[in-house]
Amino acid sequence: MQKEILESLEDVGSGPLGRRHEVLGRGNEKRNKEEEEALSKARESHLVVVALIATVTFAATFTLPGSYKSDRGTSILAKKAAFIVFVISDAMSLVLSISAVFIHFLAAYIQGSNNEMIDEDTTKIFFRLAMLFTMIGMGTMIIAFVTGTYVVLEPSLGLAISTCLIGPSLG
Repeated sequence: MQKEILESLEDVGSGPLGRRHEVLGRGNEKRNKEEEEALSKARESHLVVVALIATVTFAATFTLPGSYKSDRGTSILAKKAAFIVFVISDAMSLVLSISAVFIHFLAAYIQGSNNEMIDEDTTKIFFRLAMLFTMIGMGTMIIAFVTGTYVVLEPSLGLAISTCLIGPSLG
């Protein structure tokens, strides 16, 4: 009976909760260090991209396409559907990119405050969520570019439509 119990205990570490000790435990230190360095480099690159998206979309908010009504300071194009899509997609891109930055900082804070590594699964979840937000943010940034360009070039319909076709092909 004791032999069976001992054999079943050897298998305990292979479950989803036992992976943390396996990943961060003995014998895998070199591989863990390499993976940690690769993830750290990817996180740094990702933060640069996300910061650029946030900067571009923030600037686009204050340099709206078209001109302004001088008496109110509002956009002349505010009632056009393409302009509304531009504003919404630009805002979505900004919020998603800032959320991705927040997720990276949250992961770094959790890791630093506990004085230990957070498990590999949690790190990957944080990174994948930040990556998802970034990809969607890039898509909404392309939509903002296309609709912003379209609303300004609408009087020249051929040029506006060709811009709408070229824009998404870049993404």
